[in-house]
Amino acid sequence: MNYLSTADVVQRIKACLAADGFDVSTLFARAGLAHLESGSARASDLLALSDQFSLLWEALAIVTGDPLLGFRVCATDPLSWLGVLGHLMLASPTLKGAAGNLMRYMPLVTPIVHATIEPVQGRTRLGLHLVGGARLVPPQRYDFTWNLLLATVRFVAGRPDLRPVAVDYAFPPPSSTAPYAERFGCPVRFGAPANALEFDDADIAAPIPTANPLAAEGLFRLLDERLAQAERSSVAGRVRDLLPGMIERGGALREAVARRLLISERTLQRRLADEGTDFSTLVDEVRRDIARQYLGSEGISLKSLSYKLGFSDHSAFHRACLRWFGKAPGEFQQSGKLSSLSATTGAVAPSSSSRRPG
Repeated sequence: MNYLSTADVVQRIKACLAADGFDVSTLFARAGLAHLESGSARASDLLALSDQFSLLWEALAIVTGDPLLGFRVCATDPLSWLGVLGHLMLASPTLKGAAGNLMRYMPLVTPIVHATIEPVQGRTRLGLHLVGGARLVPPQRYDFTWNLLLATVRFVAGRPDLRPVAVDYAFPPPSSTAPYAERFGCPVRFGAPANALEFDDADIAAPIPTANPLAAEGLFRLLDERLAQAERSSVAGRVRDLLPGMIERGGALREAVARRLLISERTLQRRLADEGTDFSTLVDEVRRDIARQYLGSEGISLKSLSYKLGFSDHSAFHRACLRWFGKAPGEFQQSGKLSSLSATTGAVAPSSSSRRPG
């Protein structure tokens, strides 16, 4: 299961809230969240996707007047959120092993959640970072994620009374911290360097009743294959999806695209090379497609189109059109809307001199 759109997650959250007695249709309408149910964020723009989840929790908390709303959303079967990964956790030998497997395969569930696991003086610390874009990640998103994680480890361990020994929030303290301590059953620290749950090693090392090494081996193979498929998925296609809305703004395009894909520039370049292309080529192709759409249109001037395509000056745009179509931009203005370019899109290598650097 891979949550690369808001639609699936929103439907699950709505079902949980409805089970808790909320009139979810009215609630979402009052919060102005109806558009999220269509999954309007593109899977290629992970930061925009993260911002939609942040908006969801911010708006729901405001409309309900319940800042602790995130704790109220949890399915009776928490593993249903994890698909095959949930079965692997049940087949793991210990709770620590199950948590490690969850961290390992988290990118298959959602790439906008970064999780870690580490030993800390007789405890095991589960760290969590929810990647945010333009919108700050609200505490309700962490409440929801911690609540779901805690329900999951309790379900896997067969111990509904299992509690962490400490909880850290990298947020300023709320007006009252007592509700947090009551919900977690342990000390809760705010203003911490990072968000984390800590478990006693004796608890997290306990065997899982449903452990099944043979089943786990088969599930490892399946999930490793899915990870490899995700690694091989077309990065070029995701870059093409992002570029039209970013080219006009110019600037460090390669850096901005890598950030929205949640990878480094070096990784972006390597994966594009593995697919037989590079970033400059993709920028050139997207510019050409935009130019094909607008050249000859009376609704946009050549100067405006040149700027829209991200060129530093009109002469660079002129040279690019000659290279793409064998015609100068002004010729299309004279002859009207460009009807067919199939015979004039000669395969001429992109010229770095005709583009602003990405």
